[in-house]
Amino acid sequence: MKHRSVRGLIALTRDHDGSLDTPYREWFTTTWHEDGQRTVRSVCELARGLVAPRSVLRDVTYTVDAERRPLDCFVRVHRDGAFLGSAWFRFGHDFAECEAYGIEIGRLSQRFDRRSVPSFGAHALTCDVTHLEHFDHSRPDRVQPARGVMLSSMEHDGCSGPLLCPIDFRIEYVGRESLTVPAGTFEADHYRFLLEGSLPQEHPTEELWCIPGDFTFLKVHVGGNVDTTYELQHLETRF
Repeated sequence: MKHRSVRGLIALTRDHDGSLDTPYREWFTTTWHEDGQRTVRSVCELARGLVAPRSVLRDVTYTVDAERRPLDCFVRVHRDGAFLGSAWFRFGHDFAECEAYGIEIGRLSQRFDRRSVPSFGAHALTCDVTHLEHFDHSRPDRVQPARGVMLSSMEHDGCSGPLLCPIDFRIEYVGRESLTVPAGTFEADHYRFLLEGSLPQEHPTEELWCIPGDFTFLKVHVGGNVDTTYELQHLETRF
């Protein structure tokens, strides 16, 4: 087989009352297929109190095409140890659709007839960096709009639905730099999500670092009162 895969662990570790704890962990595998498609598989654990007064366990399988546009995604969410909902999303050149079931939404179908969706956010950090792939570095603009993006939830922790949620925001490219995280030292592209007015609730600026070219996650910092940093702890490359 000629596909390429990497797998790794992302975590947030903090000092809590004099002892270290890990309120966020995300295990992921990314596979680059021979036909140009790429699939990200993530399992995300959020402890109660990190973002909201609830714990979240989320499974995500997300595939993009050779042009790095979304093809399909499966999302399943547990809240406080109990099933909340699951959904299958499919994207084409002129539509986005969702088939979902959840304890709060029941059985639901959605379809948006619209131009191609540039990226999809399923609330895994490994999916966050896929929004950066359409930033046009050939242009001089260091801040560019990200229009027509879809999310699986408008909650900060992704703990609703899951459903198709349209959003527009802006992306700023800060530059290329050397970055050291627990997994090692890498050349990194540094971006910012400028989210003012994009979400129903206030959300501080989010800074992201990824490996240039293949957009493997390296680090995310969420500012403001949240003030949390998520880093790549381990990375294994398999050919």
